[in-house]
Amino acid sequence: MAEARETTGSIVLLGGGHAHVEVVRRLGELGFGGQITLVSPSRHAPYSGMLPGHIAGEYSFDDFHIDLAALCRRAGVTFLETVATGIDPEGRMVSLASGESIGYGLLSIDIGSTPSLPEGISTGISVKPIASFADRLARLDALAREGRLSTLAVVGQGVAGVEVAFALKRRLEGRGISVALVGRAAEPVPERSRWACRLLEREMRKAGIAHYPAFDVVAFRDGELVSRDGRTLSADEVVWTTSSGAPAFLRATGLLLDEKGFIRVEETLRSLSHPQIFAAGDVASLPSPRPKAGVFAVRQGPVLAENIHRSLVDKSLEPYRSQTSWLVLISLADGRAIADKWRFAILGRWVARWKHRIDSRFMHKYRS
Repeated sequence: MAEARETTGSIVLLGGGHAHVEVVRRLGELGFGGQITLVSPSRHAPYSGMLPGHIAGEYSFDDFHIDLAALCRRAGVTFLETVATGIDPEGRMVSLASGESIGYGLLSIDIGSTPSLPEGISTGISVKPIASFADRLARLDALAREGRLSTLAVVGQGVAGVEVAFALKRRLEGRGISVALVGRAAEPVPERSRWACRLLEREMRKAGIAHYPAFDVVAFRDGELVSRDGRTLSADEVVWTTSSGAPAFLRATGLLLDEKGFIRVEETLRSLSHPQIFAAGDVASLPSPRPKAGVFAVRQGPVLAENIHRSLVDKSLEPYRSQTSWLVLISLADGRAIADKWRFAILGRWVARWKHRIDSRFMHKYRS
């Protein structure tokens, strides 16, 4: 029989995502660290905003990872390096891959998302989960070293896909490897301004990144991507930056989920079906949906920490007010970046320096 930890009344945090690192920091400062257990499959949590810089060679592994074990130690929080395999909301228990179960008084879930690939496709390299992407990137490097990579396709035209395409072009330059951006939309970053789209189209041409719009990928086999309309595109390897899926085990928990399997929450980030459970980041389905992007998890962190604290002292919860218009900084991996907000975009080296300062400031909070 699996061992069960008696932690009734305690706080269990599942996942070391962007929101949870802030919960650990803030509640640790308030003296609640001894009541908290953080469960994560890895002691190193990546900061998604710096991933393109890591791919391009600007940041080392340590530069863009938070050491969760060290953060927890400073905050007085218990850290468990394992994976959650199930949640029993009625019994207030979490099952872990380590074989034990852990009870909770309050549970918060910030476990990110999983790759959502076209049906039937299981090959290629997925950017998500980001926590293990460094290993998959090493596989790509090995293909390049061995001369088995001449054409590389990045599937997904959102901000993540565009940044990854530029970063990989920089990483692989001088090796004769062509990089292409592929997706079903008519243009890159269709969710952003027309200015950003035009700037990116120009910069992709200058960088030598081929763009294949309106190419709805349905298969990848025998070195070819296949679109829904039957067109094909040669590619030795594919990097997937497409939409995110929910962790499959959530379907068996009894939590109220949306149609895609993400946890439905109130504006306070509390579960609509189980008030002793919170969710944040990609895994949360908000009343006003937003893209699955790290910027929202970062901004949810202070609200989540405050509401967990308020739950402990029996106070009313505060709402998380998601921005209707938000700044996006898009790295071109050449010392320049694009800033896009309010239907206006601008490109420059100063934007890249600004982005670096924002990212470095975020990381510094969890290292000192």
